Parts: sequence; C-alpha cells; structure tokens
Amino acid sequence: MSSHHIIRENQEPALLIIDVEALSEESLGQLLEWSPIVLTTDAHVDYLLSRGIKIDVIFTANAEFEVDQDGIAILPLQHILLDALHYLKSKNQFALHILWNDFSADALIEHNQQFTFAVYSQQFKYILRSFFHKWMPQGNVMKVISNGVVYRVENLKQIGDATYETVKDGFVSIDSQSENSLIIGEAL
Repeated sequence: MSSHHIIRENQEPALLIIDVEALSEESLGQLLEWSPIVLTTDAHVDYLLSRGIKIDVIFTANAEFEVDQDGIAILPLQHILLDALHYLKSKNQFALHILWNDFSADALIEHNQQFTFAVYSQQFKYILRSFFHKWMPQGNVMKVISNGVVYRVENLKQIGDATYETVKDGFVSIDSQSENSLIIGEAL
C-alpha cells in the first residue's frame, strides 16, 4: 500500500488561526500536514511565516498592510469568524479547524448548520454535536458547554463546573435531550 494520499479540493478542513498560542507547535504541525487553506489576521503573519507556514488569506483592518509573499489574499477585517466563514463559503469549504482561546460559543452554534467546526482552545479540542459517543481511558477530562440545553452523560462524573472525568475505561456518551448542539471539549 502506498503512503501517498490524494486529497480532493476542500476535503481537508481549513485552518483559521485567531490565537497562535491556542495549540502547541507540534499539534499545529499535525493540522498542517495536509496543506489546508490557512486563514489568519495580520497580527500572526510574522510568527507563521517565520516558521515556514504557508498562509492563504490574511484579514486586516489596516488598508496599508502588505506582505512579501505571492499568492496571499489580503481581505478587510470586520469580524474574524464571520469574515472567514464568508470567505470559505465562497470557496465551497464547509469544514474548519479554529485556534481560538476565547472562542464565542454563540457564534459557533449560530453557524453550525452550515459548517463543521473543531476549535482548539487552552489544551482542549471542542466540537459541536447533539450526541457524542467515544471510547476513552479512565481519568480523561471532558467539558460540556450547553448554553442551557439539557443533556445527560454516561461513564462520566462531574468534577467541576461543566467539567467531567471518565469513570472507567470504556465508551462515554454525552447526549443532548433535544436536537440542539452542545459544545463538547476533549482534553488534548
């Protein structure tokens, strides 16, 4: 079997970098393995380029902003998430990884019917789902942001405000008691 992979356009989730510190460099490297569309703000350009990371789109509020690299789209910045979603929608790209330490749960929930998100924030990976079922080792830490949605958990014990720990090795379940999505965080 060949180790080469064929990636069809827009198959790999795009990567929106709002906070470069939301993920370790090693983990960032793993997200970049398949050469996703990379979007960021002008504040992170020097950091990313100094590490050899190819940037596709830069959002900026500075009309004079320039970068010395060909093939980069420089677009006006109003609201980073909405700007990125608008751009990705125009490219028929509906899957997105986001590095964002102070992410807005409301903004993600508002757009999760059209986009699939994974948010990396403060050593957690968050996804939006109404149901989550996955094998986990004992002691694994999870977070649930419910925004008032009633949910139930299995094989998890609460150890803090919206924070849970796996009781024993095995499957854990987090189930919204409605069709509404929960934001479920898994420790990295």
